[in-house]
Amino acid sequence: MKPWQMSLSIIILTALMMSSAVFSKGYVGIFVFSLIINGTMAVSYDIPGRSLGLISLGHAVFFGLGAYCFGIAYSNGFSFFPALILSVMLSVVGALMVTFLMAGLNHGYYSLATLGILIIFQRLFETLESLTGGSAGLYIPETLSKLHCNLLAAFLLLATAACHALFFRSRWGLYSKETEASEEAAEAIGIPTRTVKILCLMTAAIPACMAGMLHLARTSHVSPVSGFSLTLSITALLASRVVPVKGLLGPLLGALLITAAEEVIWTKFEGFNHAWFGLILLVAALYQGIDFRRKKTISAAVENPLSR
Repeated sequence: MKPWQMSLSIIILTALMMSSAVFSKGYVGIFVFSLIINGTMAVSYDIPGRSLGLISLGHAVFFGLGAYCFGIAYSNGFSFFPALILSVMLSVVGALMVTFLMAGLNHGYYSLATLGILIIFQRLFETLESLTGGSAGLYIPETLSKLHCNLLAAFLLLATAACHALFFRSRWGLYSKETEASEEAAEAIGIPTRTVKILCLMTAAIPACMAGMLHLARTSHVSPVSGFSLTLSITALLASRVVPVKGLLGPLLGALLITAAEEVIWTKFEGFNHAWFGLILLVAALYQGIDFRRKKTISAAVENPLSR
């Protein structure tokens, strides 16, 4: 990451930390909290998204797991922090099971499988009505003040950003890049590609689980549709990819852009909100595809200058 990108990332994170302390109530407080949660989801998504080149349509599975584990624990008499610790442990176990299942898949198959997992979890939590509240969802009383929820969410984003930076600077980040380039070649030189994938995916899953917990703590309600939301998964995907800047700055700027766009679309274009959201996704996909082909052409020209 270039120095100016690091500096701008720090400025954005500092501004969000300060905003979380100043704005905790009303519309602005909700917007700031949504921005921080979307930022956490985008930054965590970007870890396997950038390093392994994987596109997940089911990142919200971890968000929903965290929310429901926390809600069930709190509903059964645990206070906030014991419920938080227990739900982190349960969410990690659940995320590890999903990650083990997904780690052997590549690219298109991985994307389809994550979408399938998301739908399965939606239906499963609708069916377990006695435990999860069914399709109506789970309601809990207020656990923390909105100010404390905002501050905890801001610290979670800061921790996720630190994990993002540290992972890409570590040898595991290098292993991930080698695995993305060629899994067979990486295995041939001794890189444990399956372990790399699992570690990378778990690094992304844990912050998403904790984001779900804090979201429930603030809103007091989660349902299968809102917890295991395809829209939330696509928001994380868009925020991670819509700004063509590598490193931590890309998903942070993407989260700012997508959250602001969501607010405008949801309020000003009622009835067409999903159409506009789909249009943003299409434009981002087309841009990424054109940019990828351009870079591939330039790379081929550099490697074979005599072919021109």
